[in-house]
Amino acid sequence: MKSATLSRDRLCAQPDAAFTAASALPTLVIHPGDVVCVNEGTAVQTLLGSCVAICMVDAGHTVGAMCHYVHCASPRPGHDKDATFAEVAMQRMFAELRSRGVDPLACEAYVCGGGAMRLQGLEGAPSVGSRNVAWARQFLAAQGVLTHEVSVGGGACYRKVHWRVGQGAPVVRVLPIEGQG
Repeated sequence: MKSATLSRDRLCAQPDAAFTAASALPTLVIHPGDVVCVNEGTAVQTLLGSCVAICMVDAGHTVGAMCHYVHCASPRPGHDKDATFAEVAMQRMFAELRSRGVDPLACEAYVCGGGAMRLQGLEGAPSVGSRNVAWARQFLAAQGVLTHEVSVGGGACYRKVHWRVGQGAPVVRVLPIEGQG
């Protein structure tokens, strides 16, 4: 398995000025279940709680893709095209990359999100976020994709992810949840 963990302190709590500068240009905003494939220089942004965003970029840093998934479980019957499910989102992202002539297995991946948002009554169970991150780790490792984790897991918080294809790792701003910090 090829993997790397980027410094949580350096990337988890980007100074406001750094995040503001990174997100000042026109940006494509994606929502749960969205998958996009874009060219170098394009900025993509999303907001995560327990969800996970996976960003993948080709070796030349000229084409990148991002997905935002909610569920790590397999899709229920009749939901096999619903990209809020991790498996469907990754299939779609791989297909989008291949349609641009990019081999997804030769890409570099960045995993963000997976905050510990707990459902009431399930306090003893692993958080939805930790299960989502574990799925991403396992899936990407099984594919042999070089993976970096950028601000994953941890307590209940929102994460605003901003990524400009071709400029390295996504910039993540952690937003505390009122009353939980």
